[in-house]
Amino acid sequence: MLGPIEVAGAERPFVRAWSLDLVAYLALHPSGAATDQWATALWPDRLMAPASLHSTASAARRALGSDEHGADYLPRAHGRLCLASTVTTDWERFQAGASATDPTVWRACLGLVRGRPLDGLRAVDWAVLEGILPNIESTVVDLAHRLAESCLAAGDAEGARWAARQGLLVSPYDERLYRALLRAADRAGNPAGVEAAMAELVRLVAEDVEPYDAVHPETLELYRALSRRGERSAQC
Repeated sequence: MLGPIEVAGAERPFVRAWSLDLVAYLALHPSGAATDQWATALWPDRLMAPASLHSTASAARRALGSDEHGADYLPRAHGRLCLASTVTTDWERFQAGASATDPTVWRACLGLVRGRPLDGLRAVDWAVLEGILPNIESTVVDLAHRLAESCLAAGDAEGARWAARQGLLVSPYDERLYRALLRAADRAGNPAGVEAAMAELVRLVAEDVEPYDAVHPETLELYRALSRRGERSAQC
């Protein structure tokens, strides 16, 4: 879930359209979903024929396969689908670790992040409307910021930079993470890194007339303070 959608341990490739979307939907609804619920989520503007819904579910079941005891990872059911309890996600593992107090656990959680959540699905409107995608993004960014701050407090500039970058994979416009990048470059004694991080942000948010107008005042204030410090160091 925390990047391009991948299914580890699937028995076959997902060759039928929407079968992977169905598995992703069910994985984010561990209590299962009635047929009309998941059908409406995947096809909000279409009324799908029962045969098409059955074929999509069957294709998902075949692709997932079964465990060593022969039990389907997507058990057969009438009117409602639910993945077996043995099917887990990186998002579940992330949530469990994010509540820890150990920064090494936070780092392991952020190591699960590979890119934009749910990337590769045919449609993610349901994940936005249900608040699932915004929750994933905010949770990942909050943990990335927390780890970056912890690393900066410990003098670990590279750790802070890595944490911020992992968060930006999920939410590339979050300026809290760019402020962490600025501080990490400054802590590492890298004035060029400060300038590079600010230039990267400005390219993302720049307006036609005055690029810095689109940057949050707190970010701009931090950048100017660190940039002046870098100039003074260079003069010395």
